[in-house]
Amino acid sequence: LLASFTQGFVSEAMSSSRQSLVEMRMGKDISRRSWFSASATIAASTLIARPDDMALADDGKFSVFEDKTCGFKISVPSDWEMSEQSLSDRRKIVLFVEPGSGSTADKTLLFAAFTPVRDDYTSLGSFGSVDQVGQMTILPKGELQGSDTESKLIGAESKKGAYYFDYRVNTHEQPETHYRAIFTLSQGATGGAGQVLVTLTAQTPEAQYAEKKPVFDHIMDSFTKV
Repeated sequence: LLASFTQGFVSEAMSSSRQSLVEMRMGKDISRRSWFSASATIAASTLIARPDDMALADDGKFSVFEDKTCGFKISVPSDWEMSEQSLSDRRKIVLFVEPGSGSTADKTLLFAAFTPVRDDYTSLGSFGSVDQVGQMTILPKGELQGSDTESKLIGAESKKGAYYFDYRVNTHEQPETHYRAIFTLSQGATGGAGQVLVTLTAQTPEAQYAEKKPVFDHIMDSFTKV
């Protein structure tokens, strides 16, 4: 069931770039402008469970996952099911899905995506300020693009070497969804001079967000570069 959902999620992400921050688009040499409308062409990385790391665990309710290649760790609910979807050209997404959280459109989940970028992307500032990135990625020009998608950016903050976003997306095809996202840049994670843009996105139906907010807060607050 989880594998079936994963395939559906990948297909959905590729067909609807405005539904999430991470639309998978081919091409390694992306311009700054195309990066804003594209999302993650995903690089391989190793995500390792670290349940013994009590600094980010909360009485067994959360486990710590560490990506040693990109140099970060984050806390995820221990009972969320992990799944990986490998794609062509070294692309991959890593999903953590809350068990029994409903149909595909109603899922509560966290997904990680990894995008190799050119050498001249030396910091997150290369993409613009946190407000500029939020405006260009979170708030699509729906009418200009022939879409009925409505997005509301609730918060945008730069801290801990990352950009943090809080926003809602509403389309006629799916229930309104609440997203919390982190953008960060990992230097040298490709094994050479290039950088890797790491995107971590948690989502849940807006109707459930009040209940899920403490979990999302914990996930976002636990992000640490190592």
